[in-house]
Amino acid sequence: MAERRRLIIIIVEGKSEENALSSLMKCLFSPDEVIFHIMNGDMMTKNQKNITRIVESIVGEESRRYGLQRSDIKAVIQLTDTDGCFIPDEYIIEDESLSHIEYTEECIRTPFPLSIQQRNSKRRRNILTLISHRLLKGKLPYSIYYFSRNIEHALYGIERAVSDSRKTDLAYEFSDRFSYNTKAFKDYLEEEDICPGDDYQSSWEALENDRESLR
Repeated sequence: MAERRRLIIIIVEGKSEENALSSLMKCLFSPDEVIFHIMNGDMMTKNQKNITRIVESIVGEESRRYGLQRSDIKAVIQLTDTDGCFIPDEYIIEDESLSHIEYTEECIRTPFPLSIQQRNSKRRRNILTLISHRLLKGKLPYSIYYFSRNIEHALYGIERAVSDSRKTDLAYEFSDRFSYNTKAFKDYLEEEDICPGDDYQSSWEALENDRESLR
């Protein structure tokens, strides 16, 4: 008997992630169905609610939208930017000449260092909480993966912030490159040496070292 097709929910921060990865994820997880839930913002730092309950509420929202039972969902996957949240505070440098936050692979420069320290602390705490949850209610498999420090930096090696239109162009370029060649995507991760650690847990542990979440 053929295996039952089920739904995989992928939670992302913005449209760029969906544009870059939607076709690829659908190929990787076929014949299961894949849907993207777009947060349109940063759930790690802007919401005061319990972070695990937020993920649970997303599952509930999508279940109602598609008329699903928990048994209809195969897994929940979340993608998040790290924004350098694991770096020691000493690498958050005050620079009053700047009007916005500036990231490098060595430090974060900002006119408001205390604000960034607090942001990093909250993001770090919420990410560590989610890493520890491998199952949601109903024994639903859950896992969270990262772009370090963000999708443009991780996938394209771009250091500076880019416009929304440029983000869209880059996302579609990445999608065109790998959408129907999942082997090439897996090889890309290995050849470019951008996936530290030997497994899920060790990849997160590697990111917690020194300034790795900026790199």
